[in-house]
Amino acid sequence: MDLRLLIFPLLVFLGGCCYGPSSPTIKAAYAAGYSWNDVVMSQYFYGWLILFFLVTGFIIFKHIKKQSIMPAKNARPLLRRVPGLALSGTCIALVTVTFCLSLQTVPAYISGILLFQFTWMGVVIQAITERRLPEPKMVISVVILVIGTFLAAGFAGLEGPLDPAGVIFALISALMYALYMFMLGRVEIGMHPLNRSFLILSCSLLLMTVFFTPAYFIQGTFATGIWQYGIILGSIGCVLPMFLFAIAAPRISTGATTILSSSELPAAIICAVLFLGESVSWIQYAGIALVFIGIAYPQYHPHTSQKYRWNRLGKGMGMYGLLHPHPHPKKIR
Repeated sequence: MDLRLLIFPLLVFLGGCCYGPSSPTIKAAYAAGYSWNDVVMSQYFYGWLILFFLVTGFIIFKHIKKQSIMPAKNARPLLRRVPGLALSGTCIALVTVTFCLSLQTVPAYISGILLFQFTWMGVVIQAITERRLPEPKMVISVVILVIGTFLAAGFAGLEGPLDPAGVIFALISALMYALYMFMLGRVEIGMHPLNRSFLILSCSLLLMTVFFTPAYFIQGTFATGIWQYGIILGSIGCVLPMFLFAIAAPRISTGATTILSSSELPAAIICAVLFLGESVSWIQYAGIALVFIGIAYPQYHPHTSQKYRWNRLGKGMGMYGLLHPHPHPKKIR
C-alpha cells in the first residue's frame, strides 16, 4: 500500500481531533463567568486574528523573496473568488449558531448525536453530486460510526419528548457541517490553504458579528480577560482544523472527509477525561472504539481517484504539490 495515500486522510483525522480540547477550554471560560455567545465569538475573532497575522507574514515573506503570491496563470480576480468562499464561511458559522440554539432546549448528548449525523449526510451529498451510489465500504463505515456515536455520547433513556425546534436546529447544524466539508473539497481549491482559510473565516466572523452578537465588539467584550480563552479556542477550534481541512479535503471524497472528521467525538471525550476528570462508562469506551473502527475501515482500500491524483501530480512536487491539489486545473480534473 502506498503510504502517501494516508497523508491526506490523516490530516483530516487530525483536523477533527483538534476540536477535542475545545470542550475543556469552553468549560473553563464558562466557569470564569463568560456566556456561550461571548465564548463562540472569541473563538472566531481570535482565530481570525491569528490567521490575519499569519497571512500578513506570508505576504511579507513572499515580497522579500520576490515571489508572486499566486501563480500568474489561471489566476482569477479576488472578487470572483469571494462568493464561493463566503458560502463556505456561512455554512461553518451556521453550524455553530444552530448547534448552540439546539443546546438551549435539547440535552447536550442528544444534540451531539444529532450533529454527528453529518457523517451519513456527507456520503449522501457525495452520492447526489456524483450521481452514483456510495461504495459498500462507505455505507458500512457510516453504520459503524452511527452506532459508535450513540454509545460514545452516553445515550440513555429520555424523560419526556424532545423539543422539535431543538432537534431541527441540531439536524440543520449537521447538514451545514456536511455542506461545509463538501465545499472545502470543491470551492477555490487552487488557492493557497492559508489564504483560503483566512477568507472563509473572515466571512464567518462577519456573518456572526452582523446577525448574531454585534454587542461583542460594541461593548468591548473582546478586550476583557476572555482573550486567553479566545486564543486557545481560535487556534484549536478554527485555525488548525480549517487549515488542515483546506489542504486535505480537495484530495479525498466528501464522504471520506466527513467520516474522518468524526474523530472529533472520541477526541472530545478523551480530553474530558484527561483534563476535566469526567468519568466514562465502558459503553462509552466501546462507542469510542467503534468510531475509530468506522474511521479506519475505508482507509484500507483508498479510492482509485485518490491514487489517480497522486500519479498525475507525479514526484518532486514538494510543498507546492502538497498545498495546491490542482497546479494545472485545465489538465487535472
